[in-house]
Amino acid sequence: MNAAERQQERAEIMKRIETAKDALGKSLIILAHFYQEDDIVRYADVVGDSLQLAHAASVQKDARYIVFCAVSFMAEMARIICSPEQEVLHPEPDARCPLADMAAIEKVEAAFEGLKATGKKRIIPVVYVNSNADLKAFCGRNGGLVCTSSNAEKVFRYVFSQGESLFFFPDENLGRNTARRLGIGDDEIVIKDPSSMSDETGKGYIEKAKIFLWKGHCYVHTEFLPSDIARVKDRYDGIKIVVHPECTPEVVSLSDYAGSTAFIKDIVERSGPGTKWAIGTELNFVKRIKDGNPDKLVVPLRESGCSDMSKVTPQKLLTVLEGLLDNRYPGRVAVEDGVSKDAKKALERMLEVS
Repeated sequence: MNAAERQQERAEIMKRIETAKDALGKSLIILAHFYQEDDIVRYADVVGDSLQLAHAASVQKDARYIVFCAVSFMAEMARIICSPEQEVLHPEPDARCPLADMAAIEKVEAAFEGLKATGKKRIIPVVYVNSNADLKAFCGRNGGLVCTSSNAEKVFRYVFSQGESLFFFPDENLGRNTARRLGIGDDEIVIKDPSSMSDETGKGYIEKAKIFLWKGHCYVHTEFLPSDIARVKDRYDGIKIVVHPECTPEVVSLSDYAGSTAFIKDIVERSGPGTKWAIGTELNFVKRIKDGNPDKLVVPLRESGCSDMSKVTPQKLLTVLEGLLDNRYPGRVAVEDGVSKDAKKALERMLEVS
């Protein structure tokens, strides 16, 4: 297929999406993460980061169909939050988050039991939203809650206000960067390594630890290096560096700002004309920020994209929408009732704290 034929095919898919969306009307709402490609974002009713989309899903009372364009854990989150009579659909169920899959429920449960056996006073589990439903349910059963990169600091403060220690998984970098913002040192942190289930006690001791961190990471954000910051600053005089807190602590400490995708979008948009920004997060999002701010210099700190987010395509979205018109439910998201009930507790606690 040549370029002209591909363009014609794309135009036909877009036209059919618009027709199907118009036919479904108010019964449909499409949610899309910031990291989705432009051809998906253009049809979304709500575009946001994980916290914004969790809130958006929680308030959708009238829509019969909620189509979630993102990776699988986000679609699961919507299924958990939304009412049973609503249908939640995901255009590409195989679009998974490698970070979410770095914590298996059996190992998390074993690690938690091991921590309790040390004699530490009550430990509250906190799971990053980039996690599978069974881990959210684990937190719900054990008095814990979910957090996002937007509200991690609030959630951590809430836990410590209860006088408790915190067990955070699966992203080590978000946990450590949040801890540093709260003034918690490395000597008060213990790493739980799922490959060996051992404790890296050289950086913390059980008896004085405030935080237990799971050794997991996001491959998109750990690709950013201190050398990338040095290179960009050498090339662009006066440039500001803003990165996501899933980046390593070394990269975060060298940056001017660190925050969620919503934070990054806001800080760039609020800056004055002529300002210069290097952004360390997913490439689709950086390109969209660049296009939306032509009066500023916006460059990626490094070109690092999420291949799983890109698995949601216009053709797959079209398949879902036209399926709904035919009373079919391609990509229907289901979460076991017991898991959903417990996971909802953890998500509701997060929304209350936020």
